[in-house]
Amino acid sequence: MRLKNIHDELPSQFADRIGYAYSSNVHKDRKKENGQYFTPNKIADFMSSFSTKTSENKLNILDPGCGTGTLSCSLIEHLIQNNKTINEINLTCYEIDSELIDNTKQVLSYLKSWLKLKNSKLIFKWELRELDFIVDNQFAFAENSFFQNKNNQSRFDLIISNPPYFKIPKSDERAKIANSIVHGQPNIYSIFMMLSAKLLSKNGEMIFIIPRSFASGPYFRLFREQFFTEILLTNIHIFNSRNKAFKRDKVLQENIIIKAINKRKSKDDEITISTSESSEDLWDSIFFKYSFDELINMNSKQKILYIPLTQKDNDVIRMFKKWHNNLEKNFIKISTGPVVAFRKKDFLFDNTESSNKNYSPLLWLTNTKPMKLVFPGSRNKKHYIEDCSTTQNVLVKNRNYVLLRRFSTKDDKSRLIATPYFAEYFKQMKIGIENHLNYIYKYKGELSKSEVMGLAALFNSSLFDLYFRTFNGNTQVSATELKEIPLPPMTKIESIGFELLNSNEFSQENIDSVINKIILN
Repeated sequence: MRLKNIHDELPSQFADRIGYAYSSNVHKDRKKENGQYFTPNKIADFMSSFSTKTSENKLNILDPGCGTGTLSCSLIEHLIQNNKTINEINLTCYEIDSELIDNTKQVLSYLKSWLKLKNSKLIFKWELRELDFIVDNQFAFAENSFFQNKNNQSRFDLIISNPPYFKIPKSDERAKIANSIVHGQPNIYSIFMMLSAKLLSKNGEMIFIIPRSFASGPYFRLFREQFFTEILLTNIHIFNSRNKAFKRDKVLQENIIIKAINKRKSKDDEITISTSESSEDLWDSIFFKYSFDELINMNSKQKILYIPLTQKDNDVIRMFKKWHNNLEKNFIKISTGPVVAFRKKDFLFDNTESSNKNYSPLLWLTNTKPMKLVFPGSRNKKHYIEDCSTTQNVLVKNRNYVLLRRFSTKDDKSRLIATPYFAEYFKQMKIGIENHLNYIYKYKGELSKSEVMGLAALFNSSLFDLYFRTFNGNTQVSATELKEIPLPPMTKIESIGFELLNSNEFSQENIDSVINKIILN
C-alpha cells in the first residue's frame, strides 16, 4: 500500500491518512499483538500544543513508537509555527513493524521536503531505527538518576509517544531490562514511559497518551515510585468517554494524556488537569489546577495519582485525607477468594443430592449484588464444592464477611460492588469463595452484623464510588488499594450498619442518605 500526498497537505494529515488506510487493512489480532493503535490527527495536534519549547535554536526529538509518524509530524508543525528562532531539528524514531516501515519513511521524507518549503534555512535530520526501543536504550536503566548523570549523550529535549500497551511476562528480555520497576506481569507502556523519562535532557519535556491504569494498583507501584521521583508531572488530560479517543480502532480504554518535565520539584509546583468528552471537543476542554502534593502523596507507600475532574471530586479527596482509620487498624483483613474453579473442577457440583459427600456452598461473583447475596445464582455455575482433604486449602471458615467483586462490568453503575455475608446463611462449617471475589474479615475476633453492614454500605455508597474513580481507571478492584483506603472511625461505620439494619431498607438512596447523615454531620 502506497498513498500519495495531496497538494498542500500537512505532514501530520498525510501520516494520519496513511495510518488509517494501513490500520483498516490489518487484522485486529495483529493490532492487539503489537499494541498498535495509531493516534488520530486531532489528538496529535492537541498533544503537540502541550509543548512549550518556543525559544530554543536546536531541538532533539524522540518518538519511541512512531507508527506512521503522526505525532512527530504534528509536534514539528507546532514547533515551527510557534518557535521563530529554531534552526535545527533532529528527529529519532523507532518502529519495529516491518510492514509499516516503508510507509513511515515515505511520511518522514515528505516532512523533510515540506519543512524545506516552509523554511529553507532550517536543518532537519531524521533517523528511523528499526529496533526495539527498550533493548536499544537499555543502558539508561543501568545509570543512576539523570540528575546525577553528567553525560548528556543521547538525551532528548522533546519526547512524544503513543506507546504500545500489552502485558509481557517477567521472563521477557524487556521486563528484565526494566526489573527495577517491574512487579508481577508488567505492561510494556510503563517501560516506555520510564525509559523516556531517563532519556530526557535537563528541562526536557515528554508528552504521552497512555492508559490510565498506571495511576494506582500494586503492579505499577514501583513504576510510580521511580517515575514521580525522577520527573515533574505538569499536565493531565482525561477523556470522559472510554471508547471515543481511539474509536476508529474500537478501543475500549480509559486513556489520558500526560506531560512531564525533567525538573526538580518545588513547593509551588502545580498540575493542570483538563477534561473533554472525546477528540471532538478537545479545544473546549475544562481546566483545573492543583498542587502536586494534592494529587500525589510521595510519602505514602502506594504513591497513587488522584485525578479529580470536578470541584466535588476534589472536596471528596480532601475529606478522605482527613481520615486516619483503615481496615488494618481495626484488625480487619482483605483477601482474595482461594477457589480457582478450573483447578478444582472435579470437586464442584450443581447440587447436594449425593449423600456420601460433604458439601460447602461456593460463592461466585454472580452471587454478589449490592447489599444482597443471591444463592444459588447463575445456572452456568456449580454452586457447591466438596468438603474433603483435597479442598481444605481453599475452603474458609463460615463466618461473617463482606464480599467484594474484584472486577466491575460495563453494566455496573458503580466500580465497587459489596455484599454483606452472615454465617447464619448456611449451616455448613466452611464455605468456598471463588477467585473473582475479595472477602473482608476480622482476624482478631469476628465482624459484628453492624460492622458488616456498615462496611458493605460504605463500599456501595456514591461517596466511595466517587473517591475510587479519582484514582482507579479500570475495571479491576485491587485488594491492596482497598486495604489503604482511608475510613471514618469504626464507631461511625457501626452506626451506619446499625441504622440500616433497623430500617431494613438497602436502596442506594437510603444508603447514601444514612452515610451522609452520619459521616458528614
